[in-house]
Amino acid sequence: MAEPPDWRLQQTERALNRLERQGFAWEFLRRNPEYRSEYDRLRSVLASGPDASHRSAAPQWGLRFPDRSRPLPS
Repeated sequence: MAEPPDWRLQQTERALNRLERQGFAWEFLRRNPEYRSEYDRLRSVLASGPDASHRSAAPQWGLRFPDRSRPLPS
């Protein structure tokens, strides 16, 4: 996972202030060292083949993916 921008920089702070709740929560989460470590671990697991163990990670971090089965608009 790429290093997120420093939230203390003025332009980053302005961008964070414009976010809605879900966007701000994501920005907070992706700066969490434990989450970043788990993300990297899961990427390695998934790269080695299909595995259902990654499904438990989303609830652990409060992530929800509603309506995932809908196709993307073209």
